[in-house]
Amino acid sequence: MRLRNFGVCLSAVFILAAAGAQSAEKIHELKASPTTVHRGFFDASLKPVLTIDSGDIVRLWTTTGNPRYFESLGVPKEKIPPELYAAFQGAPGDGRDDHTLDGPIAVRGAEPGDTVEIKIRSIELWLPIAGMGFRANRGSLPEDFPYSRDRVFFFDPAKKQIEFAPGVVVPAKPFWGVIGVAPPPSMGRVPSGPPNVFGGNLDNHDLQPGTSLYLPVHTRGALISIGDGHAVQGAGEVGMSAVETSLKGEIQVVLHKGMHITRPIEGGGATPMTPQNGLVGTTTPGANSICFLAGSKKKTRSRE
Repeated sequence: MRLRNFGVCLSAVFILAAAGAQSAEKIHELKASPTTVHRGFFDASLKPVLTIDSGDIVRLWTTTGNPRYFESLGVPKEKIPPELYAAFQGAPGDGRDDHTLDGPIAVRGAEPGDTVEIKIRSIELWLPIAGMGFRANRGSLPEDFPYSRDRVFFFDPAKKQIEFAPGVVVPAKPFWGVIGVAPPPSMGRVPSGPPNVFGGNLDNHDLQPGTSLYLPVHTRGALISIGDGHAVQGAGEVGMSAVETSLKGEIQVVLHKGMHITRPIEGGGATPMTPQNGLVGTTTPGANSICFLAGSKKKTRSRE
């Protein structure tokens, strides 16, 4: 009898352990490569490069900086990380290609009318090179800058700082400028430049570790894409560029079935927001950023 009871208890332990293993989140890795990125657009017809379950963790390596862009500015090939040459193999043109996006990532069970929560667990500088620039007669002060200019920054990612000018050292505050899901299929292929109901180019420097971004699901699987790494940025891209660089980090994706929202919502951090307040972006200090709220655009000009 005791042996039988022992066998029953042991079986129960194995069953519980197996159930726990099935419910525990899995850790996936997604590194930028010619087969795992798309550039400059969102599209519900894209096939996922990774499929995950709700609660899973994804370790990301995102790339910014087409090597031909750096070469065009006179950077020797030996100073350009080989990871960039690998990730941008076959990419056309010689632009910086900031919106080189890892993904799409499909979430099993996600359907239109649901919400995916992207919990940002960590973000770090990855490769030791960055670019920044502005274009003539564009940005928030076009009349003041009738010329174009580009800069290249070299730095030690471990030091977590950028020497912006001689003697001017800026602490790094890395974040991904583009986080989004696929748009509604009826929208077709959508440029990644302006943010929209699916998220996208939010450029919100408050999306730091410990915060979440809630995104409405518009197509089966949600199809999450992430990229546009920024080493540091002020309250918006007044000159249309941050210090653009390659990042690594972790996100956790949680599917909220039946939770219906109509636009991106940030939650957590120092100025938490919830689906109830209907906001995307941040209050202070992000009120001066170039924000998009339900399709309306609000700009704040500053000469600081």
